[in-house]
Amino acid sequence: MKESNDIYNLLNQVNFNIEDYEKEELSDMEKQKLKNSFRRRNKRITKLKWASTIVAALVLVSVAAVNYTNFGGNVYAAAQSKISEISYSIGKALGIERNIETYTNIVGQFVEDKGIEVKLTDVVIDKDELIFCIVAHMNQPIDMFRFDYDIFIDGKKIKNFGVSGSAGPIDDSGTLFFATYAVDIKDIDTNKNVDIRIVLKDCNLYLAGKTEQEIRGKWEFEFTANGDDLRKSTNVVPIDYSFNIDNTIYTLEELRYNPINQKIIGKIENISEEFYVIELDGEDSLGNKVVFGLSSMDDKNIIFKYEKVYGNLSDEITSITLTPYAAKQSKESGRESNDYKQVGEKFTIFLNK
Repeated sequence: MKESNDIYNLLNQVNFNIEDYEKEELSDMEKQKLKNSFRRRNKRITKLKWASTIVAALVLVSVAAVNYTNFGGNVYAAAQSKISEISYSIGKALGIERNIETYTNIVGQFVEDKGIEVKLTDVVIDKDELIFCIVAHMNQPIDMFRFDYDIFIDGKKIKNFGVSGSAGPIDDSGTLFFATYAVDIKDIDTNKNVDIRIVLKDCNLYLAGKTEQEIRGKWEFEFTANGDDLRKSTNVVPIDYSFNIDNTIYTLEELRYNPINQKIIGKIENISEEFYVIELDGEDSLGNKVVFGLSSMDDKNIIFKYEKVYGNLSDEITSITLTPYAAKQSKESGRESNDYKQVGEKFTIFLNK
């Protein structure tokens, strides 16, 4: 895999109540680093993981027609928008090397408000997850940005969900960016067409040496998408493995994998007040490095996602061998330690071949 793909992993997914969302300003040090990982349990603040490497290549695409609602003058015609020919697809953002067009729903809608243009490029529906990608053209050079947003599925607003994502510059102008979001939506239907409305709002801009600037606006997209093809290409392998951290028992129950997502899903018993960042490290049957990073957790459930920074999982592998490691998160700073320690024995997952 190319080095630039390192920035596209969806990491540190969190679970939170969006109705209780509270604003948090970044420190000067965090703004300067331009790489913001986010992890929150309960009501901690969410931040996009920011890409530190400038991506110079722009991908030109022909936008397929989809079902969508025209929101009057706010929806830009393709010829008018500065970002009409620019796409940063989900596949590119996730660092997926194989062709996944069969499983994506191309949207290609443009909305402008308060001088900020946003294009929703494509969408993927997976089991219990909605993934979407945007390209944004800002009205001034910035370091980074964050949108608040609401999501509606078949007319119903999703109130409690976890989200992870990554974002970064597309060129060196400081005004053109991509962002991807992976949203936990339990029981989203993967068997039929789903009516989806995504409302981005209140864009927060972060400028070097300046405080956060909030642009109050609305960028609304409405379309129909389907996850049936990806569902048919999904494999599930049962796992029966447990490990213990400070009397909290983590039980891994299944590996669920398809051309877009590879997840290890488990349960938690007797969760403690301490928070640990957990990784499952190892290798596949061909000797390639494999890491599943902590993606989301609550008091009962835990999900790990494969980190594509080490390359896509090969179609030729027959097994994956992993060992759990954990690092304690500081209560004072909320930052995770890099002092990972082994917390369980090695185990092997044999794939469906």
